[in-house]
Formats: sequence, structure tokens, C-alpha cells
Amino acid sequence: MCIKDQGIVVNEPTIVAVESESGELLAFGHDALNMHQKMHPGIQTIMPISKGIIGDYENVQKLFRELLHHVKPRILFGIHRLVISIPYGITEVGKRAFFDMAEHLGAKEAYLVLEPIAAAIGAGINPFEPVASLIVNLGAGTTQITVISLGGVVSGESLSISGNQINNAIIESLREKNNLAISEYAAEHIKLNITTTDRPDRESRLTVKGFNLLTGFPDTQEVSTVELREIITTSLQEVVTAIKKCIEVLADKPDVAVDILERGIYLTGGGALLAGIDKKIQSETGLNVTICEEPQTTVSKGLCTILNNFELYRPVLIDNKKKHKP
Repeated sequence: MCIKDQGIVVNEPTIVAVESESGELLAFGHDALNMHQKMHPGIQTIMPISKGIIGDYENVQKLFRELLHHVKPRILFGIHRLVISIPYGITEVGKRAFFDMAEHLGAKEAYLVLEPIAAAIGAGINPFEPVASLIVNLGAGTTQITVISLGGVVSGESLSISGNQINNAIIESLREKNNLAISEYAAEHIKLNITTTDRPDRESRLTVKGFNLLTGFPDTQEVSTVELREIITTSLQEVVTAIKKCIEVLADKPDVAVDILERGIYLTGGGALLAGIDKKIQSETGLNVTICEEPQTTVSKGLCTILNNFELYRPVLIDNKKKHKP
């Protein structure tokens, strides 16, 4: 979350902890994440936004209100302008849910912007220039691959492949093959410490702590990276295939393809931190790959830039009076 002229003021995971019976909000963000998988039956954790779409309307309002109040207590007396990033390919119903939420939060003006466009702006790319840019936003919930030019999306695709999905695959693999139950924290650590460009048969060992399902006690195991690397590279191969597909549909727009050849691919999102991901994509596509600075916050930085230069970027925004046509 960012505020005009202040930059990013909140960087919290989208999760809340609520009392099971009453639904009362107990914690949000990092505090709620720390409670995740450690709570008793009287507490439950909820991720009200899944894959960039509102899944729990009531709790997402609670989360946003707490974040707003936490940052600026008096802001709840009125929000002049609210800009929210949304995933590429979201439905009109999905957009309406965000507009309704903004209205309930008291925003006098509400606008939506596609995440890949916000990411491009955050990476310092001018979305209006007549030069195409290929943005790959590797998020926690989705991966969005889009070609942007003249303030719009030339071609694009939203994939279910995500950082969370890879984490879940690692958890399931260790559970099935090592009888070891691990946390999402441990899965994230494993994911970020396996180099995707290593030879498939190159084995190293990682120390992993978890719960041994056979002995019924906590355990520490030395785990081979071969199978875990295969999980990650299989997911990344789907991303590479989608990138190629996104470029192939430009057969009738050769100038756009040439722009991409010259400028390469821009990686944003937390998935860009995977070790060796840029080299793997470059070797598979033959295109230069640039990992944007601080890729986890590229979209948020784009929102900051939009708020600070609202009239300039207004053409890329969606308001509740018009439908977006990519």
C-alpha cells in the first residue's frame, strides 16, 4: 500500500486471523501469518484475496480498514482517490467487487489498473510509447505474461502457476516421499535456495526441519535437491511455454516482435528472486532477460508513480463508468 507523495507505507501479506465463532478480527498481515498453522480451533486464518480476486468480501474489507487505520488513522474519514491493481484477465464481476469495496471504504474516486501495466510503470517503462515491452509478473497467486504498447495490452495470458503453487508442490513431495511435514516458511526457503540452472542430475543436500509422520516427532532431514528442483523447473517450463506462445501470436505484428527482440523480457514479482530463473528463461527463448530492481514491490512502485502523476497515467486506468478493453 502506498500514499501519494509518501511512497510505499505498508508491505504486509494478504491474510487475516479471526475468531472462529464471532468472526472478530484478531490480527492481520505478518502477525496473522505468524499465527498461521499454529492456531487452535478457536482461531482461523483466511486469505481473502486469492489469485488477485476477492474471495471473501467481508474479511477483505476488515483487512483494508485495518491497514488504512494502521497507516493513517484519520484516513477513514474520507479517501479522496483510491487506485487498486488487478490481474490481467479478471472478469467484469471481479472488477465490480473491487469497486464495491472501494465504495464501502469511503473512496470518493476509485480506479483499477492492470498489474502488468502497473509493473511496467514501476520498472521505469513508459507504457504509452509506441514500443512494445514484454512483462512477466511472477506473483504469489498468478503469473501474468503480457506485451504492452501504446497504453494497452497487445497480447497476454494469466497462468495459475505461482509462488504459492510451487510451495504447495514442495510440501506435498516431502510429505509423500520423505514422510516429512513442513511449514510454508520452510517450503519458501527451499524454493529460494535451489538454483534452477543446475544440471538436473546435480545433487546437493538441504537441511530441512519438520514433523516426521512415521515417528510422530519433530525431525531434521538432509533432503536431496534433485526431485525438488524438478518440481520448480516443471512449473517454470510452463511459464516459458506461455512466453513463447505470447510471442508467437505476434506473427501478424512483426514490428512488435522486433521490439521484444531488442528490449528483451522484464521479470517482476517475487518469483523473479528464484535463483537462476533469468538464465533459464534466456536460454529457452534466446531473449535478454532483465530482473527489475526489488521485483516484489514493482507493482506497488507503479501505483505510487500513478498517484503522484495521476493525470498523466489516467488513460491506463479503469473507472466504474467504463469497461476496459485490452
